[in-house]
Amino acid sequence: MTKAEGKPFVVINQGSPELNYLAAGLAIEGLLKTYIRPYANQNRLWEKTLANLPGFNNIYRRTFGRRILPTGLNSSDVREIGVFDDFATSFFMKLPVHQSRFFSTLFEESLKNKIRVEAEYVTKNVDAVIGSYYLSESAFRNKTKLNILNYPTAHHRYAIKLLTEEKELEPSFSSMFTTNDIPSCTNYTILDSEIELADKILLGSTFAKNSFIAEYIAVDKVNVIPYGVDVSLFSSAPINRVKTDLFHVIYVGQIGQRKGISYLLRAYEKFMGSGTQLTIVGNIVNDEKPLLPFRDNFTHILHVPRAQLPKYYQKADVFVFPTLLEGMGLVVLEAMASGLPVITTSNGPGDIVRDGIDGFIVPIRNPDAIVDKLEYLRTHPDERYQMGLNARARAMEFTWELYQKKVVFYLTSLIS
Repeated sequence: MTKAEGKPFVVINQGSPELNYLAAGLAIEGLLKTYIRPYANQNRLWEKTLANLPGFNNIYRRTFGRRILPTGLNSSDVREIGVFDDFATSFFMKLPVHQSRFFSTLFEESLKNKIRVEAEYVTKNVDAVIGSYYLSESAFRNKTKLNILNYPTAHHRYAIKLLTEEKELEPSFSSMFTTNDIPSCTNYTILDSEIELADKILLGSTFAKNSFIAEYIAVDKVNVIPYGVDVSLFSSAPINRVKTDLFHVIYVGQIGQRKGISYLLRAYEKFMGSGTQLTIVGNIVNDEKPLLPFRDNFTHILHVPRAQLPKYYQKADVFVFPTLLEGMGLVVLEAMASGLPVITTSNGPGDIVRDGIDGFIVPIRNPDAIVDKLEYLRTHPDERYQMGLNARARAMEFTWELYQKKVVFYLTSLIS
């Protein structure tokens, strides 16, 4: 397929960053017909006005203003859907949980439904659809020549089994899950249908692929293309990483049990002492009560825009991410690109972190293993520094530019 032969691809997304880069890669090659998504900052006049409006500019830049599309996507490529619902969802998510949950869920479902309706209309008589999970069932039923499902996590039935078991193992943290972690019957029926209708499924890790195979999805239907990282934004700071005055541990991500937050807190409680610090960056999932017994042990920083994360990584010595289940784990790559050794699990990040080279892979649900690795990194500053250098070099193998090249090559091979 060449540029002269038309624009065969429609891309459907709600918020997955990899689909932004995928759509941009297709646009650069002249293969993108339409990119359907919620609001994006396209540097229009009214957006420039908001970005410079006194008293409002910081709010806009920290929220919707940061939704800048990758190079290669033009306004003519993008079809924005459900902008009001998108704004309303974000507004209610900023309120206390007991006030926001009903309304944020209501507007988010409205947003998804509008994207589904638009996708069904736009994808009639097109050659290929690349759609995010939860959004693509109606579009896939148009019987296009090629249906490709982007699935940014493990298979939902595999996840339901693992996380339902987790609720029994860690009952005090059982309130810290979302409906995306453990889908409702209605939602996983949609997911089942999308998987059945898809000709191919794009995944971010071998772990995710194995979860699909465990649920009896054909091996030749799933394809792994690891996601990327902005190595110009996330870069190691020109500071001496062999520090002795403070050993600083950092976690970035949703603060919920799918990420294994209880195991980090239990590990750090055993490890902590004079000259150590734990910083947790992110929004709390559903319920903060499980965190209260540990609240004096860590510094909590609410969700930070991606552009501001580098300064937090650069102050740390090690990144700990004891996740139970990931599609890949973008924050792991961001920490590695920032020159941090990583302690994580194989359940998503296992393809990118080389055990003993860039950091350590530990078993899920194992605080003692985390303690052992923290103690090693604390007492071996030279090795810690070298692992950080290794991690930065490893992250350079997973840039967004490389992701674009790989995914566009794969997609064009399917329609050639």
